Amino acid sequence: MERESNDPAHRGSLSVNERVVERIAAKSAARHPQVGARSGGVLGIGETNDFGALPPVNVSLAGNVASISLKVALRFPTDLRAITAQIREAVVTDLRTLADITAAPVDIEVQWLENAPAARRIL
Repeated sequence: MERESNDPAHRGSLSVNERVVERIAAKSAARHPQVGARSGGVLGIGETNDFGALPPVNVSLAGNVASISLKVALRFPTDLRAITAQIREAVVTDLRTLADITAAPVDIEVQWLENAPAARRIL
């Protein structure tokens, strides 16, 4: 009896749906504690700002290269450039690791800012 080969040429192919790429990118971004999104509502009416929601993601996939567009909310004050760089790196790393997808570019639109909760002062 012949054993199966572990040679990649004999294993077949892997196809990743755009929805899977969207979900990985959204979860990667949402892991950052400063990231939120809008949730609820119908057609934009009744939406609330929610730091537990997954941000919306648009993906254009060509082979194993994905163009990613995220819409996020951030807590403020914060270093917007540094936070978006961290989000971008998390998305790129997770897509490469989990789905063998190269993300280029990863565009991030900051839709709104929310004031961080004020620290309690002890008197």
